Amino acid sequence: MYDLINNDNCMELQILDWDHELASRFNGESKKKNWTPTKIKTLYKKKYNDFPRIIIGKPAMNANVKKVFEPFVSDEVEFLPLAHDELELYVLNVTNILDCVDWERSDVRRKSDGSWAGFDKVVFDFSKIPHGTYMFKIKETATVEVYVTDLFKKVVDEHKFKGLNFSVVYDSEFTQEKEEEQQRLYDAALEEIELNKGQEYCYDDARELVDQGEAMASGPWKMQLNQHGQFLQGELLKDLSYQWMIPAYIPPVLLLKSWHKVKKSEI
Repeated sequence: MYDLINNDNCMELQILDWDHELASRFNGESKKKNWTPTKIKTLYKKKYNDFPRIIIGKPAMNANVKKVFEPFVSDEVEFLPLAHDELELYVLNVTNILDCVDWERSDVRRKSDGSWAGFDKVVFDFSKIPHGTYMFKIKETATVEVYVTDLFKKVVDEHKFKGLNFSVVYDSEFTQEKEEEQQRLYDAALEEIELNKGQEYCYDDARELVDQGEAMASGPWKMQLNQHGQFLQGELLKDLSYQWMIPAYIPPVLLLKSWHKVKKSEI
């Protein structure tokens, strides 16, 4: 089981009409009845266009990928056409909502009244994921998260489609012992980052150094420019890889942290 995440080499797309349904919340409800294609443009062409990344966070496919996947996911996904000058593209509206969270093993944040506020870690009950599932959402995070199974990854691998990052894994055999070992390695990696730091900088000074070509880190957070000169913000994941994004805004907590120089990632 995996998060559906684009890697840093996939094409990036910009929405032009912010009043269009494309800019609305995709929460698992059907949208095809009232859908009309909306104009989008290429923001960064990059290396791959199999799974373009719409910068507002919606998953997409080109026509060749859709042709392969449609027989497998037609009951789980709506393929909603987009208007692009060069490519035939579709945004994916995943309508397959499953109740499959293992609440006992998941790390749940709660509000003061005890109601759900978010997951620090989500664990799935694999017995509640029907055999033959390719793509799904859970109701708690349906507007922001899409999950795919090994069946989905198998199709991607067999057809050599490019542009996805399968580093965030949810394993049915992920025992408590494995979980504790992963946490130990993660804590050790954070300790190594902190032990080897030299001079520390405030956020504004660190940001200037990033523009000059440095990579800066603070705990699990890292920032640097990619090979195209874009500013990226990364968070260290439990598998010790970084999840990178072009931030729409900088979380205030990062502005208060001290930063130090580290080795650049290849992005």
